[in-house]
Amino acid sequence: MRRISQVFIVALCTFVVTTGVITCSLNGSKVFGDENRLVAAESIHISKSTPTRSLMQLISAHTSRILEAIMVGDFHAVAREANAVAENSEIVMEMFFSAEGEAGEWYKGAGGDAKAATEMKTEFEKYLRITIDSSRNIAETAGKKDIVETYKSLDEMMQKACFACHAVSRDPWPDWPEWMKQAGG
Repeated sequence: MRRISQVFIVALCTFVVTTGVITCSLNGSKVFGDENRLVAAESIHISKSTPTRSLMQLISAHTSRILEAIMVGDFHAVAREANAVAENSEIVMEMFFSAEGEAGEWYKGAGGDAKAATEMKTEFEKYLRITIDSSRNIAETAGKKDIVETYKSLDEMMQKACFACHAVSRDPWPDWPEWMKQAGG
């Protein structure tokens, strides 16, 4: 009997986790105007959100490591991860919006027009430039071994690049519940 209830609990937990993963992946497809939330599997690599999605995954991983390194005072790791953010940002920009090619060559297969790709490039480039400059500033500040200023540099990048880009390219964040506003959240 005990064995059966353990199996039932494991099956229930597996179902809940799988449902959560599927739900999150469907809701995460709206980036820079992707109105079709159920993108076909074949077009996932050429959809409008491809450059932002791939870059956000890279930046997210490095930003987490930057914060972790700041918290333990590992300035060498902070500089390494911040430089990786800048390098990855430049690589992604070149990959999707090549200086030699036309803006949005990767987007032609999805039936996108050149005007939309050019507009997307302008918006993408604006926030990417802020990200690159800010991440280089984080690396430079980490070299001074000042934990407070290093954190402020990370916070500035998050405010000016990450949050500002998400404010214009994603669905708005839900409002805080009233009880959280009263608690200062």
